Amino acid sequence: MFDTTYVHKMLRRNDILLWEYYHIYIKTLLFISSGTTLGMDQWIGGVGRERDHPSRIFFNKSMKVCPYISEPYRPKVPGPTLWLYSLRSFFVQTPIPDTHGRCVDLAPFPLRFDSNGTVEFINNGRPEYDRMRGQRIRPDMVVMCTGYKQSFPFLNKSNNANDIPYPTPDCADVRQVWKRDDPTVGFIGFVRPSLGAIPPLAEMQTQLWVTNLLSPRCIPRTLLPEDEHHYKLRSLPGARIKYGVDHESYAYQLALDLDSAPGILDIIRLFSWRRAMASWKLLIIWILGAHLNTKFRLKGPWKWHGAFELLTSDEFWQTITRRPIIFGTSRICFS
Repeated sequence: MFDTTYVHKMLRRNDILLWEYYHIYIKTLLFISSGTTLGMDQWIGGVGRERDHPSRIFFNKSMKVCPYISEPYRPKVPGPTLWLYSLRSFFVQTPIPDTHGRCVDLAPFPLRFDSNGTVEFINNGRPEYDRMRGQRIRPDMVVMCTGYKQSFPFLNKSNNANDIPYPTPDCADVRQVWKRDDPTVGFIGFVRPSLGAIPPLAEMQTQLWVTNLLSPRCIPRTLLPEDEHHYKLRSLPGARIKYGVDHESYAYQLALDLDSAPGILDIIRLFSWRRAMASWKLLIIWILGAHLNTKFRLKGPWKWHGAFELLTSDEFWQTITRRPIIFGTSRICFS
């Protein structure tokens, strides 16, 4: 509740406490569910110790390839590691599909290719190098994933070197949407959530940017820079991506800026005996649900009359009731 529904000012100021809670929670959950803390059933390819913290990483949102990558590294040799894995998996184990012996080999970064196209890998001192060292690998195809830069050189049409170049997203110092001294240029969708999605954040960014342009009086408080620290990921020096955010914290901050984050009193005011069941649903979704954009349309400058009905519909309600340990058969009672 105090993570996504309501965040007290003390927690926002001392966000290290929240980040450490995430770290302990995630590592414990991963170990109990799959026996490894690198990822869900991920036994190889983890990030370095300096980045192994939820405040610094972007989560892999798909597990479909993990069983194939982990196949050669999952405990198989008799010994303490296998015994602990077997004992734990007897009680709790995330489902692992049978790969029928097929696997995806993980390899270090290539050092060079010889004249025959055979690759030599960098010795990174990790298990994947030991596995690949004795193999002769001649790839049929090499895909260069080089990334990209967020720039707009085609908008700088002037040849005058003294002209100020068109801004880039890294110039946006107000909620990573616009530059404080030039709010007319907004960068929508140029954030990367660690676990979440860009489109709903882009919608919230658009609401704040348009409100600031057309009706700044609807923004009840100054958009202070010190409010931005708690939702940004702690990128290391030299990191390529410095625009990472925590999805829930960032969405909540934008909602606070717009005065559209409902509190418990707002939820109580929406209670109606005529739609009592939907009102109880709304309360539970407010307490246990994630930061769905519809929740931030119950009040504020972008208030929408259909938000109550949509937020209490099965589409959102089932994101709560599909948690069987908490609800069990309660889905029948509330549907």
